[in-house]
Amino acid sequence: MPVTTGAVLGSGVSSNGSVGTASAVVVPAGVFSNWVTIQNTHASQKLSLSFAAAATAADFTLAPGASLTLPYGLANGMNGIGSGAGTTFALIGF
Repeated sequence: MPVTTGAVLGSGVSSNGSVGTASAVVVPAGVFSNWVTIQNTHASQKLSLSFAAAATAADFTLAPGASLTLPYGLANGMNGIGSGAGTTFALIGF
C-alpha cells in the first residue's frame, strides 16, 4: 500500500489502497500519530478491520462507503480484509 507524507514533519497524511480476501495491513504502524480516518471506498464490498495479527470477516466491518475515525495515533498497525478481491479504502489523518 503506498503511503504519501507531507514535506514537513507533522503534516497531514493521506493514502489509498486495496485488500482482497486475505488479511493485509491497511494502516501501517506509526504513520498516524494523532488521528486517522479509514473509509471503505468500494461501491459494494465490505471492509473488515482488526488490530489482531490477521483480520477476519467476523471483525469490525465497514459497509461500502462507511468510515471510522480513531481519535488517537496508532502505535501498531491495523489489518483489513475485503469481502471480495480489490476492496478499496482511503486513509487520512495526522
